[in-house]
Amino acid sequence: MTDLFANIAEAQEERQAIQMADGITSSVEELRRCEVISILNRHFPAEYNEQSVKEAGKNIEQFCDLVAKARGRAAADQLLADCRAEWMKRKEAA
Repeated sequence: MTDLFANIAEAQEERQAIQMADGITSSVEELRRCEVISILNRHFPAEYNEQSVKEAGKNIEQFCDLVAKARGRAAADQLLADCRAEWMKRKEAA
């Protein structure tokens, strides 16, 4: 198999150019957005009732505890805040 890119730096430059063309200013922002969507896709309840909401919230908080261990409490708190904001958008849309 041949690689289209001569090295990692060339691949990174190409990816950055694609993101800029798509209006994505930071790969960190894009990763956070994708992570929030992924978490909510896994945990947002199909049936919105009190029990399912509590269980989903508990699961998301447990995931954020794992994030805190790996990346620090500030990153986990930011992720939780982003998840809550996206949760409200989905709740209003449902």
